[in-house]
Amino acid sequence: MKTLYRILSTGLLALPSISGAESRWYDQSAVDNGRSLFQQNCASCHGQNAEATTNWKQTDPDGNYPPPPLNGTAHAWHHSKDLLKETILEGGTKIGGLMPGFSGQLSSAEVDAVIAYFQSKWPDELYQKWDGRFQAGESLPNQQIIKTAESTPVDLGKITKLLKMRLNSDNVTNPVKTPVEGIYLTQFGKNYAYLAGEGRYLFMADLIDLEQEQNLTNNAKRKIKAPADKPLSAEVVTIVENRKITGLLKLRIGSNAVSKPVKTPVEGIYQTRFGINYAYLTENGRYVFMGNLIDLERGLNLTDIAKRVVVNREMNQFATQDKAIFPAKGEEKAVINVFTDTSCITCKKLFVEVPKLQEAGISVQYLPFPDGGQSSPGYQTLKQVWCSEDKAKALTIGKGLEEGTLPAGNCLDANLVDESYALGKNLGVMGTPAIFKQNGEHIKGYVPYQELIPRVLKN
Repeated sequence: MKTLYRILSTGLLALPSISGAESRWYDQSAVDNGRSLFQQNCASCHGQNAEATTNWKQTDPDGNYPPPPLNGTAHAWHHSKDLLKETILEGGTKIGGLMPGFSGQLSSAEVDAVIAYFQSKWPDELYQKWDGRFQAGESLPNQQIIKTAESTPVDLGKITKLLKMRLNSDNVTNPVKTPVEGIYLTQFGKNYAYLAGEGRYLFMADLIDLEQEQNLTNNAKRKIKAPADKPLSAEVVTIVENRKITGLLKLRIGSNAVSKPVKTPVEGIYQTRFGINYAYLTENGRYVFMGNLIDLERGLNLTDIAKRVVVNREMNQFATQDKAIFPAKGEEKAVINVFTDTSCITCKKLFVEVPKLQEAGISVQYLPFPDGGQSSPGYQTLKQVWCSEDKAKALTIGKGLEEGTLPAGNCLDANLVDESYALGKNLGVMGTPAIFKQNGEHIKGYVPYQELIPRVLKN
């Protein structure tokens, strides 16, 4: 679903009176109000009459499901009004879904009106079935109870409920147990995920058995049954006997550059970092999740939050006076740091639009990042720019947007190009332009100023 919706102001059919309206929670005025709001915010994806797309049950090439119908022919009636409302407000983009949230665009009353509109499309029989289910507190469909090794009941419906809400889809497989206690594997589209904390936390990650060097997620994708454990080498046996949390991970990646493990909100799981990678280790150090940890209840990517803290700490190591700065005009509302290369075409496109950012109250601070390192066509030019007294003017010349001469790139400040390149690599920069907001968010690649400005100014 697109984040911006076109406003449909023509070709709207007259809405018939609500069938069985006297037995429903809303009245005709709510439906009339909801109709307008739906057309403005939802119709571009869910259809003018909430009919959605024809093949909504089939995934696209990326494994994503199209927007489902909301007229009663899909699964919207499987959800309570509270869950429908939360889905509209929160969306699913925070965990990689396609539906945006409308918490900043629609009020609570307006969301109620939207729900009233599409529920008015539901036949009486279906509406009464929905109303009876949730008024009576009936459990979710497909809810099952299994037992863990300790015979503790586990409510599978509860485990997957939040994930279904965040994805705005019921196309989530029943979770199955993994070798990690309290962790369940589920699948949606082409994606595999691991649920924990009774469904509150989600690992969008690969689960790896460090002892046996097995990627269990890949095994699941390929329908490979867990192979029998192979004998461990003497080196691995020693690590296993010591049972240090990060020991096996350090051995498998061949480096001690692994950060000290810290507790996560998931019982028995610890977060660590090596390079630009974040890993989540079990307490005994045998299993590791390589990927993102998401709090479904709050809609937060906890790995992304941890990354942003590191970004800000690392970025502060590069002095402000060592950057090419284009200050905001008037009140400074935000600052962005941009890694750039003079030989990069899209970098030039962004550079031309810097005055638009300045007018919007955004200061732009440039750092050198020669794509390809010392073999980059822009490597020597960047050294010349950073040897200039006025780095901002020199960068304009270096990008070919002004005429002028640059000094030889053999001064002390020329070393800043290599330092900045190493910094960018450490922060996960793979190409330019690479934009970092003050909160540590990494915006990859060129973004037109019309889209970039609101994105930067948004907290």
